[in-house]
Amino acid sequence: MIDELFKDYYKYSDFYDIFNKYRNYEREMRFLFRMIKDKKRVLDLGCGTGTHLNILENVGYIVDGLDLSENMVELAKTKVKKARIFKANILDYKIDEKYDAIISMHSVFNHLKSYDEFEKALQNSLDHLEKDGIMVIDLDNRRSNDDVYDKVDGNKRYMECFYSPKYSMQIRTINFTIGLKTFTFEHEFFIYKKKKLEEILDKYDVSYAFLTNFFRQKANDESKRIHVVIRKNG
Repeated sequence: MIDELFKDYYKYSDFYDIFNKYRNYEREMRFLFRMIKDKKRVLDLGCGTGTHLNILENVGYIVDGLDLSENMVELAKTKVKKARIFKANILDYKIDEKYDAIISMHSVFNHLKSYDEFEKALQNSLDHLEKDGIMVIDLDNRRSNDDVYDKVDGNKRYMECFYSPKYSMQIRTINFTIGLKTFTFEHEFFIYKKKKLEEILDKYDVSYAFLTNFFRQKANDESKRIHVVIRKNG
């Protein structure tokens, strides 16, 4: 199911870095460092083109990454020196390692289709996490029909958004204009309810917090983004 969902999205992996220039990676990484602190081995779920891996590796972390897209994997390999990059699904990946920290940034878990899939990915990741290890899951939490327009280096992106409260789903039709060519694709974001995520997390021997605004405030269902920070106790 998730493979089909990503089929069209990853045709446009070359656009990923162009339209992520607007992200404040420095500020984002500063708060991410605060979460993982002195953890040494880090796994990045849905690593995309490897920007987070590159930054983490350059400051001394031992990192690995995985992504469902072969194109993303190949692009990520060009940004790292020693990191292993796997083509794998967050639902069922198997790596013969345990990590001190696992991160999943930029809405990767929103591409799952249900709470059952969230729990499956969570449980699989906890199996790959050392005791006292930290997991950070970055979620998009926008429940609106507001469209988004941005422009980067002369390239344009227009995103039409439709949110369905009934299905907890936001459907996004995205138009990229690069030079004289326009490319269009659609993807779905599953929008989670904080209470239901708490019910899932309470099944496991973990401590957790829901944060927002670069990890500075407690999150609620109205927050635009939710950062779920999990510590594995047992």
